[in-house]
Amino acid sequence: MDYQELKEQIAAVSGSKAKDYRELLAMSGVAGNVWPELREHLAAASTCDEFYELVYNDDACRYNNVWAMWAKMKKKKWLDRFEADEVFHNKLLDDRGIFLQSSDGSEILIPMTGRGLSCDLYLFKENGFNEKAADLFCSIYGKHTCCGVELDGAYDIYRTNRALIFEKWEIDKFMRRANGKGQMRTGVDCAAVW
Repeated sequence: MDYQELKEQIAAVSGSKAKDYRELLAMSGVAGNVWPELREHLAAASTCDEFYELVYNDDACRYNNVWAMWAKMKKKKWLDRFEADEVFHNKLLDDRGIFLQSSDGSEILIPMTGRGLSCDLYLFKENGFNEKAADLFCSIYGKHTCCGVELDGAYDIYRTNRALIFEKWEIDKFMRRANGKGQMRTGVDCAAVW
């Protein structure tokens, strides 16, 4: 299969999936072809679904945006393909979600979608997984407890396919992300003491 055939097959997709496939094509393509790291997968495929499935099955592509969108679109169970610091399976849900308790006693209900009465919790270091394949719920800082798991520090909380993901990140002396991810640098330090 070549890039032109991929474009034609995606143009033929209709209905509710058409927008997602067009977005996948836009992520896959550059200068009239797919990205160099995806070309061998395209050559080995005969359909667009087969192409994206080959990309998904290649662990070398796990951090690629195309990989993430395909995993999200097809509701793949992808978390075990990354190395989590800790995994807690079958945590029971409280009223269609998981409660996160802070050290001051306040609680946040993190709603979970899908069927079943339990979900899995994953703890990752910063950049330990492809966060584009999950939905960001919120960020927290401080001491918290979730399903008996103690959390201390700064975390982004993601949700995906009956799983809750806590990604721990380091903070600098100004209480910002140490690596600057997700921050706009303005040249003015708003955290300076006057």
